[in-house]
Amino acid sequence: MKLSGDTIRKLILENGLVRDEKTTVFSKEKGKAMPYLEYVLSNVGPNNLDVRVGHQFFELKRSSTGFIDLHSKPDYEQLTCDRDGAYFIQPGQFCLATTMEYIKLPRNICATIDSRSSIGRRGLVTQTATNIQAGFEGTLTLELKNEAPVPIKIFPGDIVSQIIFEYLDTETSTPYNGAYQGQDTTRTPD
Repeated sequence: MKLSGDTIRKLILENGLVRDEKTTVFSKEKGKAMPYLEYVLSNVGPNNLDVRVGHQFFELKRSSTGFIDLHSKPDYEQLTCDRDGAYFIQPGQFCLATTMEYIKLPRNICATIDSRSSIGRRGLVTQTATNIQAGFEGTLTLELKNEAPVPIKIFPGDIVSQIIFEYLDTETSTPYNGAYQGQDTTRTPD
């Protein structure tokens, strides 16, 4: 069963479902600094939580062999921001980024991260690995792709994705405990 905005707010307040080390956040949407908890709660929708993209972007480099070997470690390169602190994602470009929000899922809740329609309509989509397993804790790695015919300018702190939470039918006895548990930055695959 998908969680309503009211349940998401309650879990944030009572169980620390989402957190950030900062005590205040500058809200671009509201044009002012806000206490972090108030800011996060303002980003809860009817059945989702909007999340911001962080400060690191990594691009998958072209392979010198002309293909990507799924049995070898992929080669990523960190993108550099422009003078304004923005990143440009080129048409067709695939890159990794991280949410600023740090989530902590209990054993009875899983989630999905997806594109926001307003961002997707501009050509920026959240790709493939959208399932977040029960018990996961950390920032979320975003797999972003520009499907537009022109570059997309993106700033750290832009709201680009949303999380949809769901209750499991029972609490899992094997919560997530993989390589990305506890991550607080963009991690490229090993």
